[in-house]
Amino acid sequence: MLIKSTNLRQARFMDFYQVMSLVLSFLSVEDKVALNLATEAGEFETVFGMLDKALKQAQKTGITDALIAADDTRDSIFSGFTGCLRGSTRFPDAEISGAASALLLITDKYGSDIIRLPQREETAVLKNIITELKTDGNMALLQKTGLGLWLTKLEEANTAFDNLYVNRNEKESEYVNGLTRTERDNMQNAFDKLVRAIEANAYLKGEAAYK
Repeated sequence: MLIKSTNLRQARFMDFYQVMSLVLSFLSVEDKVALNLATEAGEFETVFGMLDKALKQAQKTGITDALIAADDTRDSIFSGFTGCLRGSTRFPDAEISGAASALLLITDKYGSDIIRLPQREETAVLKNIITELKTDGNMALLQKTGLGLWLTKLEEANTAFDNLYVNRNEKESEYVNGLTRTERDNMQNAFDKLVRAIEANAYLKGEAAYK
C-alpha cells in the first residue's frame, strides 16, 4: 500500500488542517486526469475549501486559536494518559499491571472515541472520569502505576478549556464548534476516498506514477 493509514481523526485540529493543505498542494501540481483522479481530487479540493472557510469563520467570530489549542491540549493529555495505562497493563509486575487494568475499565466504559465528542459533551465526560478516578481506592491504584500526575494535568487542561469556553458567547460557540467538527469529518471522508482511488489506480496501472 502507498499509504498505510489515513485515519487522522485523533490528530490535533491544526495538525489535521496542515496535512490536508499539504495534500492539496501536491495535487495541484499533478495531472489528475492522466492519473484518473479528477473526480476524487475535485471533491477533495471542494471540501478543503469548506474546511478552510469554517476555520476562518471560527477565528472571525471569537473562537480563537486559544480555544482550539486548549481543546488539542486536553485531547493530547487524555490520549497520553490512556496510552500509558494500556502500556502499564503489560508491566512485568502483577500489582502494577493489575492496577492499570482496573483503571482502564473506568476510562474505557465511557467510550473509545471520547476526544471526538462534541466539545461540551467531552468536557462533561472528562469531568466524570476525573471524579471517578479521584476516589480513594482509584487514587491508590494510580499511585501504584506512578501515573497520578497525568490525572492532575488532565483536570487542569479540562478546566482551562471549560473556562475559555464558558467565557464566550454560548450560542456562537456551539455554532462554530459544530461547523468545524462537521467540516473536519467531511474532510476526513474525502481524504479516505482520495486515497482509495490512488491505491486502486496504482494497483491497476503500477505504483510508479502515484508515488
